[in-house]
Parts: sequence; structure tokens; C-alpha cells
Amino acid sequence: MPCEDYREGRIAMKPIIVVMLCVQAAILLVTIFTVAVRSPTARRPKPIWSSLAVSMLVIGMTSNTIAEDHSGAAGADILGFVGPMLIGMAVMAALLLFRQRRELGHFEQEP
Repeated sequence: MPCEDYREGRIAMKPIIVVMLCVQAAILLVTIFTVAVRSPTARRPKPIWSSLAVSMLVIGMTSNTIAEDHSGAAGADILGFVGPMLIGMAVMAALLLFRQRRELGHFEQEP
């Protein structure tokens, strides 16, 4: 059942959808900052792919769950669109992590 604003006859978004949209926007901004804007330092030369992958996967799965549970509500379709995109970005971050570790020799076995 959608939240209704009886004063003007408009339908408002449910608070859980608004919070999840804010969380999605925040993780997208953090990812953009971490990958594209932040300059590497001696302490952190590359992005931390594992943290990005886990956080995007959790947020993407949660978004899908909320979108399915609140289908038809205002804003739920946006959650349903961005959720799979975040899951795809999480898979890409995991693949980049595997590549980075392979280059460093963590996966190779010594004879």
C-alpha cells in the first residue's frame, strides 16, 4: 500500500525506498571517487577491490529484495534497475581483485 499525501493528492515514496536510493547513490559516488578521482599514495596505491565488491554486492541484493517486496510503489522500479547494476559492478570488482592478486603472485604455487 503506497504512502499517500492527502493534502495534495500525491503519492509519496515509502521511507525504506528513499533510504535505499540514498544508499545506492552513496555507494556509486564512493566507487567513482575511489576508482577515478582518488590519486594513489604510497600507503594505498590501488583501490581496495574486495571492500568495493562486498559492499556493492550487499547493497545490490538488498535493493533487489526491497524492489520485489514493494513492487508498484513509487521508486521501486529505480531500485530494481540499480540493484542488478550494482551486482554487475561487484562481479567486475571481484574480477579486478583476482587479476590484481594474480599479478602480485598470490595465486601461483611454488614448486
